Amino acid sequence: MHLRAARETDIPGIRDVANRSLAASYDDVLDDESRQMAVEKWYGTAESAPGTIAEELADDQTIVIVAEDDGEIVGFVQAFVAGDSPRVGQIEWLHVRPDRRSEGTADQLLDRIESALHDAGAERIEARVIEANEAGVAFYEQYGYDPAHTRHVRLAGDRVVEVTLVGERGPTTADDQSERVETDDGETLVIAYDESERGSEGPFHPTYLDEERTEHYGWYCSVCGSVDVSVGTMDEFVCDDCGNKRQAMRWDAVYGG
Repeated sequence: MHLRAARETDIPGIRDVANRSLAASYDDVLDDESRQMAVEKWYGTAESAPGTIAEELADDQTIVIVAEDDGEIVGFVQAFVAGDSPRVGQIEWLHVRPDRRSEGTADQLLDRIESALHDAGAERIEARVIEANEAGVAFYEQYGYDPAHTRHVRLAGDRVVEVTLVGERGPTTADDQSERVETDDGETLVIAYDESERGSEGPFHPTYLDEERTEHYGWYCSVCGSVDVSVGTMDEFVCDDCGNKRQAMRWDAVYGG
């Protein structure tokens, strides 16, 4: 087994691993059509889905590592660093081909991406897993990741619960990490600046209806300061005011080993 930085020529293998892994891990919440649509959005060609893996491989903020065996891609992990205070390493994918699980590949990939994220300045590391994927949640928990919060996201048009697990915690309660704002409709929202999602022009921050962050409301665009953000069926979203975009959400499907 050899771990190395991904190259553009690895994209077909990465896409195949993602498709197989999602089919095995989310067969109860993703039908074939929705799964293939999601993988095409994330790992299609630049012509069919601009902003996907080919462009991300050229992005200095994105880290993609593949596990290769006898010339075949059998697993991969993808992550990036976002935010300023704290700097957060976000694991977007960690997938292993179903027929190669329980061989230690996921363990090696997690260890390698954690080291790479720390080298890139991450103060804490987060991973997101759909709550129904109990094996994926358990994988991170065995390595000391703690469930930090949950929220509802859109998955193929359905609303499901997503769990954020945190490895090394940074400060999360500083006064300047949230702000209360009032919308034009008179709704009071809490903007969580210490939580972020990468956008095409700048980060998005989640908004909540309460200080405890138990009721997720929507998204705040850091580029123009708008909370008018439209969300799609795969939890992709776009700022209605400035056009800042975020690609569809990605969910880990790891199984231990």
